[in-house]
Amino acid sequence: MDQMTKPNILRFIQYAIDKGLVKANTGTGWRSACVKILETVADDQDLAGLDVQREVLQFNNRHPGLLSPDSLAQYQGRVMLVLSEYAKWQQNPTTYKGVTSKTLGPRNGGKKLGDKAPAPALPAVAEQQVQPKQPHTLVATETSLVLPFPLRPSFLAQIVIPRDLTKDEATRLCTFIQALGQDAPMAMQS
Repeated sequence: MDQMTKPNILRFIQYAIDKGLVKANTGTGWRSACVKILETVADDQDLAGLDVQREVLQFNNRHPGLLSPDSLAQYQGRVMLVLSEYAKWQQNPTTYKGVTSKTLGPRNGGKKLGDKAPAPALPAVAEQQVQPKQPHTLVATETSLVLPFPLRPSFLAQIVIPRDLTKDEATRLCTFIQALGQDAPMAMQS
């Protein structure tokens, strides 16, 4: 089996388009999302278990305002879906059926009048990582950065700071965050 690397993912997308396993427009969208979001990922890096949300935040920090929050969310979903589809194809290429409009949901695959929107399926890659639900997407701007910080295995803290943060402001911010912390409860003594 080929390792899940950026070049192999891009070859898989072209293969899926060429063999009719995905519509050309869908495959082009996948390629565009992967090229943008994975732009700094090394060609030999194994993408299995990749924190796609973190890659999206870092892309947005590098290119503030280039993509809207909705576009960032779509790109994140596309990259996660491509990684999931690649993993399915790798497991058994002889039974791989590709992506249908049911897999993509009504937004990407088209919907007939009166059809109910199916609940979006979570890609298999997302199941490998516990991703905290975010109430909304934080977006970097030309004057601010969004920085993710894995606080706990199941919690990704995020902070928005000015791009020109001073040492004095950083010290004040640290003091504020320290004031939020609670001491761990003491064990009952017998």
